[in-house]
Amino acid sequence: MTPADVLDRVLPRWRATLARHYSTADLDGFVRRNRHVLESLVSDAMMRRRPSPKARTPQWFELYNPRGGVPRETLPGYRRAREDAAAIFDRALALLDEPAGEIDLASALAVLGIVETEGEYDDDEALALADELPLLLGAVGWTPEEVGDLLAAVMDTGSRGGLLSDDEVRARIADRIWEAERHLELRSIDKEEACEFVARHHSLLPYCNPRGMMYAIGAFWQRDEGRRGPELVAVATAGTPTGRWGPGACPVDGILELTRIASISGLTRHDRRGRVVPVNASSALAARLIDLLSTSGRRGTVGCRFVTYSVVGERATTYLALVAKGLRPVGIIRGKQAKGGDGEVAMMDKIVWEAGPAARAPVWDVLPEDRQSGAMRAFDAFEARR
Repeated sequence: MTPADVLDRVLPRWRATLARHYSTADLDGFVRRNRHVLESLVSDAMMRRRPSPKARTPQWFELYNPRGGVPRETLPGYRRAREDAAAIFDRALALLDEPAGEIDLASALAVLGIVETEGEYDDDEALALADELPLLLGAVGWTPEEVGDLLAAVMDTGSRGGLLSDDEVRARIADRIWEAERHLELRSIDKEEACEFVARHHSLLPYCNPRGMMYAIGAFWQRDEGRRGPELVAVATAGTPTGRWGPGACPVDGILELTRIASISGLTRHDRRGRVVPVNASSALAARLIDLLSTSGRRGTVGCRFVTYSVVGERATTYLALVAKGLRPVGIIRGKQAKGGDGEVAMMDKIVWEAGPAARAPVWDVLPEDRQSGAMRAFDAFEARR
């Protein structure tokens, strides 16, 4: 087999593992411009001894970054960031227009140290509202402090009678999203790597069944400047449903179930003001799978329902962060011993979460009481945008 043949055989694998901010056109153009160099490198590799199965060398796409000199505005990832930024900006305006009797934003921003207020407020209530701010804006992976800074900027825009340009603030939001996506890269991984990660990092279900698995997605983070490359910090798997997911018009071939999501605990980053904030890799993975729903149907069916569950009593922060994307709790399934399932986990009561055009109506009282009002407001905002 010639180096050209080997290169042609691996190209489909490269396309399948492209990061979100690359397109297949980027890869194809890179290969056309550098074909002779790539074939030479493949030839050199074929002459060497076969590496250890545990060894990993960077993909050529990582070594020879084709984005050098390419305006980021032309990249699909940045276009998506701008679209998300416009939606977050609109939700911020809507939130600021809420009557003070409905939501006391001034106290939430004051307790975060974003603004000063002369009025009196309840610290506990203000802190609870501050924690809900990312949920209300659908700002996946943002901290309350970052959302507070954003709301302060939006209050100074032309839409609110201020001096800042609306477009300038939208651009700032897009930059924040783009910066996070550049450092938290989501890409496909193989089933074995996904299951090995789940075995190490999932506290309740440290195993996964590769049968029926359609997606295994990893979140890679450059956690330590001294490391040679990004580290796998979170994994999500999804595929054909493992149980009965209620009535509705969506056939089983149109259902995508998030089966496992696991991450390294205690992962943090620094925001633009130097504050230490968490990296919400799990929410980013779940959000990506919701986005993939429409193209995830089998046998000609359009994907129409995304399903997953959380154990009753958990904070379910990963899923609550996605209510603004349409994810909602739809009920509780009572625990029982399931054939082939882990006994302890199978006996636990679980909250069922769904998203998509065939998702059932939300049932908010299955959530902890202190999380219900924020989730309801975020979902109402999602419904208003449909």
